[in-house]
Amino acid sequence: WKYLGWTLTNQIVTPQKLQLNVGIQTLHDAQRLLGDLQWLRPIVGIPNELLDELRPLLKGTDPAQP
Repeated sequence: WKYLGWTLTNQIVTPQKLQLNVGIQTLHDAQRLLGDLQWLRPIVGIPNELLDELRPLLKGTDPAQP
């Protein structure tokens, strides 16, 4: 069965296949991408420095604005 992004079987636990939407058009798209990457960070070893380069995309107040 699947729980919080993980596939669980009787013997193993693996992450579910993830699809990242990298076509950022709006603030909401940027928020979703950074959230997905933040979730993956400890699993695949993404350093904070790489995410820091994307954080300026989160500036803004209206999620629908480009």
